[in-house]
Amino acid sequence: MQAPTHLLAGVVIQKAFDRMQHRRLALGLTAVCALLSHGVLDKLANLTYHLANPDFHSPIWIGYHAALVLVTILFLYWWWKPYKWGIIFACLPDLDWVFIHAQEIFHFRIPFYRQPHLHHLLGRIVNDLPPFSWLNRLPNFRHNPWAILPEVVLLVALATALRLKVRRSDEGRAPAPTEST
Repeated sequence: MQAPTHLLAGVVIQKAFDRMQHRRLALGLTAVCALLSHGVLDKLANLTYHLANPDFHSPIWIGYHAALVLVTILFLYWWWKPYKWGIIFACLPDLDWVFIHAQEIFHFRIPFYRQPHLHHLLGRIVNDLPPFSWLNRLPNFRHNPWAILPEVVLLVALATALRLKVRRSDEGRAPAPTEST
């Protein structure tokens, strides 16, 4: 999945644990669930338009990724302060790609970091957990531009879940006191 989907998943996960009394437990559950969500979402990425290498000759690829950059910036602007831990843990495995691509761009080598270790670890966890093993049977639509739609649908579903959770949280709060004159 693309960055906005991971970001929004991290926000939804942290929001789910927001009202827990034990803050350390809430942060621990947020960290574990957000990391695992990254592995699950990456398995679902087979259903989405997700080329392995950039295609700067394709107007669809360029437009899609320009929109992704814009949405990522907006999501970070809106949700970084209140949900930074969910965002950090949901996106942490993508540091693999920062290290790997930085080596290619800047022509240096980190001997132990030539492959995506965090992604491989998450892949093993998700592959070995019975409820998620069926994700390996999903069809591969990564080269089909129409496969942008499943990611958009997932983003809308996550945004709706967040909105519903926020609305429920607001309804559970006591009304603000009013001033009497």
